[in-house]
Amino acid sequence: MSIILFYTSLVLIVLMFLVKYYDIPIIRHKSLHSAVNKSEKHFRIIIGKGKEISSKIHFKNAHRLAVLIINFIKTEIIHLKRKFDSKQPKFFLQPQKQNDANKSSVSFFLKNVSEYKKSLRNKN
Repeated sequence: MSIILFYTSLVLIVLMFLVKYYDIPIIRHKSLHSAVNKSEKHFRIIIGKGKEISSKIHFKNAHRLAVLIINFIKTEIIHLKRKFDSKQPKFFLQPQKQNDANKSSVSFFLKNVSEYKKSLRNKN
């Protein structure tokens, strides 16, 4: 299935490049053409203003801005992590009990039975 999908997408991409290379008109509408022309004018104005603003930004200022953004993201991640950790039930935050002190060859089942008997003695 993935091989068929790969080859169909490859053929479509090649067709798109051929249409663009030979400038074959697929859809020619006057309204579409005028909308593209209007948007192109606005796009050129926006790009021009972007170049003007970017020429005023110096390397030091860009570096400071990048460091400021990175620090903000880091503090937000720490804040979210602390918020998530505080909402965890206490069961997940308690350390797991290690039974390294009792290394006898008693099976797990027998150990539970002996603990159960001890709990019954304590109730009486």
